[in-house]
Amino acid sequence: MKHSNKTDWAKLSQQSEKSINYTEIAETDASFWEDAMRYTPQKKVEIKLKIDEDIAVWITQLGENSNSAINNLLRSYYMGLNQFHFQK
Repeated sequence: MKHSNKTDWAKLSQQSEKSINYTEIAETDASFWEDAMRYTPQKKVEIKLKIDEDIAVWITQLGENSNSAINNLLRSYYMGLNQFHFQK
């Protein structure tokens, strides 16, 4: 499944750094970052996995980003289960 993207990448690539309006981006302070967690990507390994057919179809529909999408999904689930074991 492809998601539509309305970004005009050709026009954007021609835009100069000086023409970018940063005024709508909120400034952050220490309190903004106090709950942030540092994440260092792990070494990737390949595994074989048996899953339900409908899940396999869904993964296939994700296309070339399916590996990253599934890894991110599993990482989020894992971190949710172990939220008190991660250090900030």
